Amino acid sequence: MSDVQRSSGNKYFLKWVAAIRRGAELLSLPVMLMMVFSPYASAVSLSLQSAEAIALRQNPGLGALTQKIAELRHKAVAVAQLPDPHLDLGALNLPLNSFSMNQQQMSMLSVGLSQTFPSFGKLGLEGQQAGIEAQAAADTLRGQSAELVLLLRRAWLQALYTENAMATVRHQEQLEAESVQAALALYRSAQGSQAEVLRAQLARDNLANDISKLQAERASDLAQIAQILNLPEPPSIEHQWPNLPPPHTLAQAEARLSGQPLLRAAQAQTRAAQMGVQVAKTGYWPDVTVSVGYGQDFHPGSPNWLSAGVNLSLPIFPGDRQDQDVAAARAKALQAQYRYDDQHLALTQQVRATFARYAALKTELERTDQRLLPNARNAFSATLAAYSAGRAGLNAVLRTQKEVLDYALTRLQYRRDLALSAAELDFLTTQGEMQP
Repeated sequence: MSDVQRSSGNKYFLKWVAAIRRGAELLSLPVMLMMVFSPYASAVSLSLQSAEAIALRQNPGLGALTQKIAELRHKAVAVAQLPDPHLDLGALNLPLNSFSMNQQQMSMLSVGLSQTFPSFGKLGLEGQQAGIEAQAAADTLRGQSAELVLLLRRAWLQALYTENAMATVRHQEQLEAESVQAALALYRSAQGSQAEVLRAQLARDNLANDISKLQAERASDLAQIAQILNLPEPPSIEHQWPNLPPPHTLAQAEARLSGQPLLRAAQAQTRAAQMGVQVAKTGYWPDVTVSVGYGQDFHPGSPNWLSAGVNLSLPIFPGDRQDQDVAAARAKALQAQYRYDDQHLALTQQVRATFARYAALKTELERTDQRLLPNARNAFSATLAAYSAGRAGLNAVLRTQKEVLDYALTRLQYRRDLALSAAELDFLTTQGEMQP
């Protein structure tokens, strides 16, 4: 090992030690390896669970939403406070010929303080409205966290499908090789033609193109996973199909929709808009400003002065202002309610469609596993044996070979789509908090 390699290894070892000393919040070993040993990330087999933890921690979009929640919570405190008081300092009735403060009576220096009180209840309502908006942002964060996990699972399952599809095609190459050997044997025994040998070899060699396409698809899937995880290089993922949570019954899934974070966020936005109507109605009441002032008179024998007053806004022409504000707030509240209703209907339809697709895929996968794929393999074996004995043509062999490949790939598609449906149902029935 060169000195440069040894120095580089020591550097990453010290980074790992530093991460452990900072606590690392009980991350799993694969996650720590991905975060600390980033130059060697491609050599670490990453599990889906660890990848989800990385995505929820490192995705910049979730970080921006977290700061949005903090902004709204600070704003909820600020908007509920009284406006800052006003301090007034002045010189009154100052003679211009001498600027003397004791030349005439009523020349004085004054100091005053005034405080404006918004219309009754307005500050409290605005604080509640901002608090509801912060809650809506928190629900949006949980919903988008679940969406990010769903996006990761889709890319993950697609990558697993392409990996297994490549293995299936390579196995098919072995079957094609058996056909080539059978065609060669018949040709050498003068029972077959050279054209059949060439056709069998062509069918075998054409599978190399399928493998190249699948390799390109897998590279694209891994690149998407790296983007979701905010990693500089595509990771090496585990080749095992993940154990996703089994879906609820359709009735349970529909009942859980009311707790879906994105739907809760829409509901919170509706409440905030309805609170906005009450805020707008406070505009019918005047704002009150109370002021008090003290004047120091410097003329001999003159008293000092105290002044106090109340200033009111006069909302006496509400038709073009307050009425319009209330009408606009009501329209906004109705808009938010319609959006909530539309989103609820869309999620309900999505749950029903996904559940029906899940049930159908489960049945199709079982049928393919138990009957279709085994029968296709048996048909190929029987046809190949018949061809070797001169009782069948090469076309029948190639056709049954293709059927074996088609059913094997279809089985993988069913398995992938079944897991995708389970992931979608898990997203649609998401409950509780998800922290990035």
